[in-house]
Amino acid sequence: MKRLFLFLAFVSLLAAACDKQPQPIPDDIVIPSYSSGEKHGNITYQLLIYSFADSDGDGIGDFNGIKSKLDYLDALGVSAIWLSPAHPADSYHGYDVTDYAAVNPKYGTEADFKALIDAAHAKGIKIYMDYVLNHTGKGHPWLAEALSGADSPYRNWYLISEKPASEWSSFPMLSGYSYNKDEWHATTSGSPRLTISSTTESVTGSGNASWNLWTWAPGQDGKEVKLTDGGNGSYYTVMNVSGKTGFLVRKNSTWNAGSKFGAAQQDFTATEGVPVNLMAEGSDIYFSGNGRYRFDLTNVNTSTVYFMGAFGSWMPDLNYGAAATAETSAPFIALAETVDKWIALGIDGLRLDAVKHIYGGMNSFNNAANVAFLGKWYDRCNASYRKTHNEDFYMVAECWMDAASVAPYYKALPANFEFDFWERLKWVLNQRTGCYFCKDLMSYRKLYNANRSNAIAATKLTNHDETRAATVLGRDISKMKQAAAFLLTAEGEPYIYQGEELGYWGKDGDEGGRDELVRTPIVWDKAATAATGDLGGHLDYDLLKDGISVEKQKTDKESLLVTYFNWTRARNTCKALSDGKMSAHAKYNDSNTLDGSIAVWYMTASNGEKALVLHNVGSSEKTLDLPSDKLDKQVVSLGSVSVSGSTVTLGASSSVVFLQ
Repeated sequence: MKRLFLFLAFVSLLAAACDKQPQPIPDDIVIPSYSSGEKHGNITYQLLIYSFADSDGDGIGDFNGIKSKLDYLDALGVSAIWLSPAHPADSYHGYDVTDYAAVNPKYGTEADFKALIDAAHAKGIKIYMDYVLNHTGKGHPWLAEALSGADSPYRNWYLISEKPASEWSSFPMLSGYSYNKDEWHATTSGSPRLTISSTTESVTGSGNASWNLWTWAPGQDGKEVKLTDGGNGSYYTVMNVSGKTGFLVRKNSTWNAGSKFGAAQQDFTATEGVPVNLMAEGSDIYFSGNGRYRFDLTNVNTSTVYFMGAFGSWMPDLNYGAAATAETSAPFIALAETVDKWIALGIDGLRLDAVKHIYGGMNSFNNAANVAFLGKWYDRCNASYRKTHNEDFYMVAECWMDAASVAPYYKALPANFEFDFWERLKWVLNQRTGCYFCKDLMSYRKLYNANRSNAIAATKLTNHDETRAATVLGRDISKMKQAAAFLLTAEGEPYIYQGEELGYWGKDGDEGGRDELVRTPIVWDKAATAATGDLGGHLDYDLLKDGISVEKQKTDKESLLVTYFNWTRARNTCKALSDGKMSAHAKYNDSNTLDGSIAVWYMTASNGEKALVLHNVGSSEKTLDLPSDKLDKQVVSLGSVSVSGSTVTLGASSSVVFLQ
C-alpha cells in the first residue's frame, strides 16, 4: 500500500513538473499518445522492411505494412524510423544494391513509399534511409558495364585489376590498405553479345563449337545446344521456340568459373532484334516466341580479371579515387544524385553502412581517408537538403569500433553509433556492477565533443548484425527491462531495434546462429500473418507465437513492451531526460565500489531542468542515502522503489528517476 501511495503521488507531481505525463495505474495500462511536437526524446526505431509488417498477404513486409503500424510506433515514442535498405538488391537483406534510384518492388511502389513518408511526418516521425556506399551488389548494371571491357567508361567505378597482388597499390583508394588475396575475386572481363532474330533458315542442331546455349522450358530439365562457328569470332544456332524459353550462354560444357554468361539483371527477358550484353556469372535470360529463331553470339573475346570485394564476391567495392578529390568521382556523383531524388521525395536522413571499410578492406583501412570522404559526402547531401529545409540533414554512420576510434569520424558526421554503449551495458547487467557506467559514458562523450561540439552519440543495445540483447542477458526479463531503462535515461539519442521491445532473442551467424534468427518478423496478433516470406524458412518458431504478440504484451502490465511504453514516455516528455547531459553523483560514483551495484548520474537539460537517475543492477535490494537530493518528484520507475525521508530503497534490478 505504501508503494501504491507513492506511485499515485508521483503521477500527480510529475504532471506539474514535466510537459505531459502518462497516467499509469498499477492494475491498468495506458498506451501512450502524443500530441503534435510533444516527442522530444529523439528516439529512433530500426525497422526491417521485409519482416516488419505485411499488408498484402504475400509474406513479405512492405511500405503499406509499415504505414499501417505507425500508431504503434507513435505510442512507442518514436520520432524517426531507420529503414533497412529499400532499394532493389541481390539478397533479401538489401545490402547488395542493384539500383539506388528505385525502390524494391517487393515492398511496393514509389508512390507507396511517398505515402509512408507523408503519413509518418503527420505523426511527427522522420524517415531515414539506409545507404551502402562501400559496395554495390554484384548484379548492379554498373558492374556489368565495368566488366564489359577495359575501355568501358565504368571500368574505374570499381577496383578491377588483372594482377591485384602487384597492382593494388596503384589505386589511390587503397592507401593504407594491406593486400589480402581473399578480398580479390576472379571474374571474366568482356561482354559477349547475344541477338535473337526470327528466320526461315534450317535448324542447325548441335554445332561444332565449345560455346553453347544451356536452354530449358519452364518446369523442365535443361539441355545443351552447341553453337556453330560462324567465323570471325562469331557463333550461332537456329532453333524452334514455342512459348517461354530460358537460357544461359556457356563458354564450354561446364559450369566452372568463367564459363557461364547471363544477363546483368535478374530474370531478364530478351526482345527480338535487341542485342543483350552478357556478363560472367549473370542471371537467367528468358525469351518468348513462336517459330524459328537464330541466336547470334558475337564479341566473345574475354579475359580473367579480379575485382575487390571486402565483404565477399557478391559485394564489389566502389572506387572513389583519392579522398581529396572523391567528390569528383563518377560513383560519388551518381550516388549523390540518387540521394537528391529521395530528399525531394521527403526523407529526413541517412544511415550509412560499414563506413570504416570504404577506404580499405575488412581488417586494414584508412580512417583519415574515410573521414575526409564522409565529410564531403555529408556536405554534398546537406547542401541538397538545405535548399528546401531550414535545418541540417541527419546522418548517422555504422563505424563499428571502440569510442576512441570512432571519435575522429565526428569531424565528418553529426552522429555515429556508439557500439561501446552496449559493450559496457551488457557487462554492467551481467556482472551486476554499475558504479563505472557513468564515468565510462562521460569519457566517450568527451572524446566525441573534442571533434564536434554538438556530437550525437547514437546509443543502442543491438542491431540486425548482432546477437540479440535478450540472448546476451540470458533471457532474464528483469535485465531486459533494466537495459531499456539505461538506454532511455542516458545521454545520447537512443535506437530501438525491431523486436527488442518485445524481448525477441536469437544468435547471429558469427556466434553459431544465423543472421536471419536476429531478424525475426514481428508477430502483431496472429503468428500466421507475420512477414516470414523473405527469410528462407530460417526462423525460430518459438518466437512466432500468438502468446508473445504485440497485442498480448500490450495488455500485460508485466510485459517488456509496457516497460518500453513507460520509459519512452518519460524520456519524451521530461526535458532533463530528452535533452540532458550526464554528470556524476558526488557519493555514488566510480570511486564508491562498496556500492558497486549502483549506477547513478544526473541529467541536466539546456533549460536547467535536472533529474537524478538511479539504477540498482544488483541481485538484492540496496538502500541509498541521498540527503542532498530531492526525492519528492518521481518521473518513472521500474521494479521495487520506496522512499523514506532522504533514503531510497531499490529492489534488485530496479530503477527510478527523480526531478531535482
